Amino acid sequence: MANYFFVGLVGALSSALLGCQSSSTDEALSPQATRTAPAALDFEGKALFFTANTRVEQTDYYSGTNKGSLTEKSNRTVRQAVLIRQNGDRLFVAEPDVPAGVVFANGQSVRTAGSISGKGSAVCTKLEIEEGYKRDICSRYTYRNGVVEITEDEKDPAERRTTKRTYKFSYDGKNCKFISYTSNSNARDAYCDGPCLGFYGPKTKWRYTIKSNAASGSCSVR
Repeated sequence: MANYFFVGLVGALSSALLGCQSSSTDEALSPQATRTAPAALDFEGKALFFTANTRVEQTDYYSGTNKGSLTEKSNRTVRQAVLIRQNGDRLFVAEPDVPAGVVFANGQSVRTAGSISGKGSAVCTKLEIEEGYKRDICSRYTYRNGVVEITEDEKDPAERRTTKRTYKFSYDGKNCKFISYTSNSNARDAYCDGPCLGFYGPKTKWRYTIKSNAASGSCSVR
């Protein structure tokens, strides 16, 4: 199954970050703090490290198996982590760990795959991993009264999968605090590999849905 939360930082912005400037708890900024937030979003050259302890609900639908049609449900808790940098009016959302293999963004080789988020208007990026895994991500963000909300719409043509993710946190110019994270995926033609076919039969068709909601989280400025 494809990694439904695989995002990364484009180009040179994927270099390691040093030093922790400030940290935060799971609470949103107080009304007094958000009123003093700067009018324009400015990370001042730093990066935000956003984590979410996420509840994941997955439903797998199998048809054409050696036992007919099957539906399986599973639940798990995972830790999502992203690194967010700023370049002008754009944000770059990165998975902290650099993935293996060469990555191409819009046809150009980069150090790690990435989502580019435009202010108010979506910016779309075509990504391809060396092994052939492709996806398209269109992302936008808003910043109002000290609250940043990033929305990503991702398409994976191999699985005919669509995913929508939303990250939300507050930022007062010095500190950031976690508010929420959600993700919803719908794969209409998932890849049933050798073990899958061996278990369910050679005519198996597989699709799945994944719903993720953060139970708690944190945000820090580095």
